[in-house]
Amino acid sequence: MSSDNQANLILDLYKIYDSHRDSRLWFLDELNANSYKEYHEKYYGTSKERSHFIAVCGFFELSGTLISHGLITPDIYFDIFNPSPFWHKAKPIVDGMRETRPQIYENFEKLVEKRSNWKKKNQKI
Repeated sequence: MSSDNQANLILDLYKIYDSHRDSRLWFLDELNANSYKEYHEKYYGTSKERSHFIAVCGFFELSGTLISHGLITPDIYFDIFNPSPFWHKAKPIVDGMRETRPQIYENFEKLVEKRSNWKKKNQKI
């Protein structure tokens, strides 16, 4: 993919990311569930909180898919975005979701693994 296409794609991703600022803040500051059961009890139906959860996880799922298919390089993506703190909070909830939907947010999870590898490779000694 050309650098112009990657630049446009990363700018489009940033617009999506920025448009969900309230969701990101809620996710990091207010999401309080240590299991899918607890999440489902607190944030059921069409609640605003559930929409926040889906927006954040969906953004990182999309990001992971784009990186997996080589449409954005990890160097460009991870210089801007860090999915790790979001995955840390989402993982116990997603683990429960996977009992009935085994592949849900798999690209989000892979994205965090790729970031960990990228970080190790790019740490200054």
